Amino acid sequence: MFLQNAVADLLNEADWSFALAECIHIGSFAVGVGSIALVDFRLLNLGMRHEPPARVLKYTEPWTLVALVFVMFSGLALYLTQTYIYLANPIFPIKVYVLVAALIYNFTIHRRVATMEKPSPGISKLVAIVSLLLWVSIVFGGIFTGFLE
Repeated sequence: MFLQNAVADLLNEADWSFALAECIHIGSFAVGVGSIALVDFRLLNLGMRHEPPARVLKYTEPWTLVALVFVMFSGLALYLTQTYIYLANPIFPIKVYVLVAALIYNFTIHRRVATMEKPSPGISKLVAIVSLLLWVSIVFGGIFTGFLE
């Protein structure tokens, strides 16, 4: 309770702090989802055809991990500012469930297929499409969380 009050006070009292936390959250999400999408586009054979998916994953994974850490902490801070509003919002729990599913999917199935020596084109495409659908759903969940109260 003390942490919630301290975070809520910090973000709600200053004019700029909530906006800064929101910018960090959205910007970090763009970097995280963008780096995952690069791997997905490679699995779909839509770009970087000269690079194997494993190499694209290797180069983008640090960006993904750092961005997702910022997303989680900034998202938690934003949640703590108005917990009662988020809990009453019908979209917010769905967004959180899809986020958990996307994280599990990304670091298990998605990662395994991206690091395979020669995955079948059908499996690669299916894995990439599911990944993109999960992450786009989270983005829309965030948008609708802000507009539905």
